[in-house]
Amino acid sequence: MSSWIIRRVKDPSEYWEIMDVMKDAWGMDDYTEAVPAHLLKAIDDNGGVLRVAEADGRIVGFVLGFPALKPDGSLYHYSHMVGVRRAYRGRGIALALKLAQREAVLAQGLDLIEWTYDPAQGLNAKFNFAKLGVVCRRYYPNYYGEMRDSINRGMISDRFKVEWWVKSERVKKRVNEELLPPSLEDVQGIADSVFETVIVNGCIRRVEKVKLDLDSEVLLVEIPGDINEMKRYSLDLANEWKLKLRNAFQEYFSRGYIAVEFLSVKVNGCRRNFYVLWKAPLEKILRGEVPWK
Repeated sequence: MSSWIIRRVKDPSEYWEIMDVMKDAWGMDDYTEAVPAHLLKAIDDNGGVLRVAEADGRIVGFVLGFPALKPDGSLYHYSHMVGVRRAYRGRGIALALKLAQREAVLAQGLDLIEWTYDPAQGLNAKFNFAKLGVVCRRYYPNYYGEMRDSINRGMISDRFKVEWWVKSERVKKRVNEELLPPSLEDVQGIADSVFETVIVNGCIRRVEKVKLDLDSEVLLVEIPGDINEMKRYSLDLANEWKLKLRNAFQEYFSRGYIAVEFLSVKVNGCRRNFYVLWKAPLEKILRGEVPWK
């Protein structure tokens, strides 16, 4: 396994290398969907945060973000992309890039980083919640419209917009591995399940029943064990899941629930994924308090 370093861009030619990483990481057919080199340069030179991972003499990953404004005029950092070449995944590079981004944003005096991602993608969810300690209370239907990369092609582009409160006790403890995610058994004892699911084929499941009238303090919302495998099996089934997730998250977010954890377990050889929603004040969550202790 090769070693790698996280650093800033050294030469303008590296902006083109970052575009190559985008193409590889997202399975793009061409550079149409990639952020162009001149815009990367503009962001890098004007208050944005662009960091790259270098290994084997080339750039293999990057994280990109920039300062943004809330409607009330308050500043935060918007993280637009983090990507790692497929051949270099599973080495902790993405986590190192996000932690470098956190340090850069803290140095700018900001306390919040936000970004969007597909809530049906279990690996991304596990990374964001279990590794970084994000929370989520906003859901955006069809956020990007039609997308053409191989990961998103044909799929409804609904997105979570997560909040990474980088100065909070929750985040400090999570990134230092002092606040670990609970087990599914810990949560099942106090939570109600929003979905009832059944097996369709092998490990692929569909939603049999949706419960939108629950009022428990803690809820579990299941997502597919592997949405990409499901898409290959049936694009219609994958989008059907997404529409049911849309209904569930919009309903419970509107009632004050916040997504606080993501749990991924093997059951009878099949992957099962669950979001944990907690109806609690954000301040309580950011202090690192949990309802299952």
